[in-house]
Amino acid sequence: MKKDTSADMVSFIWEYMKLPEDVRNKVKSEMDEIHEHCRDSEFQKPDLYDIVSKEEVAGLEQSMQKIFADIITEVSSIACWVYVEKYVHHKSLQEMLAERKDVDKFIFAVDTWFEKLLGV
Repeated sequence: MKKDTSADMVSFIWEYMKLPEDVRNKVKSEMDEIHEHCRDSEFQKPDLYDIVSKEEVAGLEQSMQKIFADIITEVSSIACWVYVEKYVHHKSLQEMLAERKDVDKFIFAVDTWFEKLLGV
């Protein structure tokens, strides 16, 4: 595991590893199938609880929900930052990219989206 692995991801892995081995294998198999077919419009994603009991995956589900909530919070925060920097402080895309190199691809995408959305 890398040193910079987020606490949320470590928690997710921890909960996953606490599942019985046969349950982990079932979950991994289903996730692999979902990944393989996710762009197939005919593919119906299975309900995870048809594979294993809710009790067995409760901790994993909580960890996943926290990770998703944190991702949405971070994405919203960065999008807001881009808007303020671009339209309030009138910074260029290059200035924003230089300031936040850790999320440069997302800044570029949000900047492009704002320009299309706002017709700038």
